[in-house]
Amino acid sequence: MGKNSFDADVIIIGAGPAGLSAAVWCADLGLSTIVFEKEAEPGGQLLRIFNPIRNYIGLEAANGLELRDLFLHTFGAKTPVIHLSTGIAEIDPAAKSIVTTSGDRFAARALIIATGVRRRKLNVPGEDVFQGKGIIESGTKEKEKAQNKTALIVGGGDAALENALILADFASKVYVAHRRSELKARSEFTEKALDHPKIEFRLETVVNAIKGSSEVEAVELINIKTGKAEEVAAEIILVRIGVEPNIELLQGKIDLDSKGYIQINSNCETSSSGVYAIGDAANMVAPTISTATGMGATATKAIFGSLRDANNV
Repeated sequence: MGKNSFDADVIIIGAGPAGLSAAVWCADLGLSTIVFEKEAEPGGQLLRIFNPIRNYIGLEAANGLELRDLFLHTFGAKTPVIHLSTGIAEIDPAAKSIVTTSGDRFAARALIIATGVRRRKLNVPGEDVFQGKGIIESGTKEKEKAQNKTALIVGGGDAALENALILADFASKVYVAHRRSELKARSEFTEKALDHPKIEFRLETVVNAIKGSSEVEAVELINIKTGKAEEVAAEIILVRIGVEPNIELLQGKIDLDSKGYIQINSNCETSSSGVYAIGDAANMVAPTISTATGMGATATKAIFGSLRDANNV
């Protein structure tokens, strides 16, 4: 590939709601596009939503997978090239190019970062060992696994308490461990959880270790105010302590904020000209499906205008 040769007008990294929205707009505007997705199928965080979705205006879906399918249906005959199960090893914002983990290099006239976020981990002994062996991904999806067992939810926000209430319908007991002295969840969740006879709170408390043999059997908790350790018997663990952006390949290459999220202007353009960021990786304030799809449209329209002005399209 020559110095001024491009594989596409636009490269999109990530096929969640933001990346898919950008791809739809690229197709409508006649921009050639290549999408890279590290997972085996498109959808991003949509594939981890197991509850009904009723707040995406104009559409309702039983879960994230159903909404993903509706998004894909939007493409019709204009489905872009999507490289699934393809990791990115290097991003060069200046050259607007990427290198995949298999060593292939691709360049475009514009680059859209839609890498999303991942759930924050506890990073304690036993967490990696017991994934899928008592540590579950979703209360809605895996609630039956808590039948007649003791569960521990880590976190104090909406997601933590909502899952605590879901599991309390099946578990014999549910502990909620939260590092702060007050819960962050909305009253609709806190009031129900505080009044629930099966739910017991451990505030100002963190998880120090997850223990067991072949499955989770107990959790070691530490009260951060007193330093006192407590071992609680629990067979089900669910962690809901927030998320963090997937931006490792961009550190030192574009501007990030103090929390590690990508800084963008009103057109979703980053500090590197021709490189745009959309979705949750660039939006800590309102990480919603609606916001992500809107950012996809904004970035693509800005790219189209920029390339048109440069007589490249």
